Amino acid sequence: MSNTVTRPDWGKLFSSILAEPGRLGEYYSLFHSYSLGNQALAMFQMTLRGIPIGPISSFNGWKKLGRRVRKGEKAIALWMPVVKKEVVQKDDGTEEERTRRFFIMKNHWFALAQTEPIDPENPGTVPTPETPEWDRATALANLGITEVPFEHTDGNCQGFARPDKLEIAINPLAAMPWKTTFHEIAHCLLHSKRAEAAFVDGGVIDASIEEAEAEAVAFLCCATLGLPGLEEARGYVQSWLGSSAKAEEFAKKSASRVFAAADKILKAGAASKEEAGDE
Repeated sequence: MSNTVTRPDWGKLFSSILAEPGRLGEYYSLFHSYSLGNQALAMFQMTLRGIPIGPISSFNGWKKLGRRVRKGEKAIALWMPVVKKEVVQKDDGTEEERTRRFFIMKNHWFALAQTEPIDPENPGTVPTPETPEWDRATALANLGITEVPFEHTDGNCQGFARPDKLEIAINPLAAMPWKTTFHEIAHCLLHSKRAEAAFVDGGVIDASIEEAEAEAVAFLCCATLGLPGLEEARGYVQSWLGSSAKAEEFAKKSASRVFAAADKILKAGAASKEEAGDE
């Protein structure tokens, strides 16, 4: 880690993740949650029409997010539930109102690549704050991690990682792309099949602990570099752990893993490739 950065007390910071109030970001619910079937249908249409796979929303949905559908773009069709009430006559001659639910296909949705900012000066994305002590591209290169396109239809998903391939993807509309980047890098460092072997007691890590570990790493990186997102990171960790028993397990087994991953990420972005290779 560069000598220009004074590292805070990580022990106290780690404890604060569980002890201090957090807030789950509203950006996890900005988009409608589409069924797996509709997501697959949308991806098929995007691929067929040569549209880059990405988040989908309705015309008005994009408008609320500060984006508009470009002229000439054709909508994507999804299955839409329809509820219809009808009156039927029973055998005894009386009438009864029944509700029937069925699906119809409607062309109401557009992919991110089919839209543009309503206000070019405010494109609807959050720029990464200046961090002269840490360079993102240098960190990815030193860690051997590749960033790939965000090919996911769920706009609520901020990013994803493929740990065994050392690949990460960040949603172009991510609310805090710097925090998400730390989170996904942490997955690559901690949660590949190779990394799992180092877990305390040799146990298998469940998804809740994996997510808590990755976000705790992001929390420490943000705190060390003076970046926003600490309250949201605490909220994310607390929501995944859920119970005091899970939090206790996390505190005992994950602290050293989180510290090691955060240290590696920060050093990778602060050092040259030659320096990183000598560590």
